[in-house]
Amino acid sequence: MHHSPYGNAAQAYKRNEILNASPGKIILLLYDGAIQSLERARMELLSPGKEKSAKVGECLGKAMSIIGELRACLDHDVSEEIAGNLDRLYEFCLEQIYTTNVQRSAKEIKSAIRVMKTLKEGWDAVIPA
Repeated sequence: MHHSPYGNAAQAYKRNEILNASPGKIILLLYDGAIQSLERARMELLSPGKEKSAKVGECLGKAMSIIGELRACLDHDVSEEIAGNLDRLYEFCLEQIYTTNVQRSAKEIKSAIRVMKTLKEGWDAVIPA
């Protein structure tokens, strides 16, 4: 098997970006990863015959893991109100992803994508690039 040197360079760049990232930047990267996984799952679900593909489950599982990590990192001591609101939004997204996985329909996943994109826009406004 032949590996592209460009692929290895891209992986090294991404790894260094994560290792050297501030906590805020890591949050943005987590949001990006969740949104990308949800979008990939949605595209698969919209492709005739691919609704039940393993790729859909993998993408949904990855998004659930990332959202679970974001949820686990909430600091209720800093602001109970903000952490509580984020927790409820993450829970909503997880429920939508679960329903999407069971029904294999792209309908519910759109709500989760919209919520995650809206939250990321909020973080984009307060975390320097």
